[in-house]
Amino acid sequence: MTDTALPDGLIPLIKNTTRLAVVACAVPGMTGPQRIEHLAGFSAGTISRWGGDAHKDLMPIEVAFLVEFLTQKPIFARALAALTGHKLVPIAEDEDALAELGMADLLDLSASSSRVQTVVADALQDGKVTPAERREILKVKAAHHDVLTRIARKLADVDERGA
Repeated sequence: MTDTALPDGLIPLIKNTTRLAVVACAVPGMTGPQRIEHLAGFSAGTISRWGGDAHKDLMPIEVAFLVEFLTQKPIFARALAALTGHKLVPIAEDEDALAELGMADLLDLSASSSRVQTVVADALQDGKVTPAERREILKVKAAHHDVLTRIARKLADVDERGA
């Protein structure tokens, strides 16, 4: 682990997420730590330190990706999404995942674009962006990005169908 100053609570979140991910790796006949030891080549002691609050060691990013892929449980991804005020849902559970692009999407796009413009204009009214205004801009930008992403997914479906 580096000596980089991290926000309070981030290391406990990483450690807890690591413990959950390790447990999720269990399969019949093999515990989570045993499976990671077998697949990634790390010792049981090292794997234990990744989740131990008394140790600075963190799970390497490539192992976190491997765990997420093997278990098909987005434990780290869900924690990262929560850090930015988002939630992670499977694409199939997204209510608009299978719908076609329509006028409702155009209205959502127009509304979210207008909201971004309004919030940025309000923030720039006095010529200086405050931390609270910055947070609000990032929040509406993220919502606008979600609308654009949903539209892009629907357009990708059109390309695949050849319609």
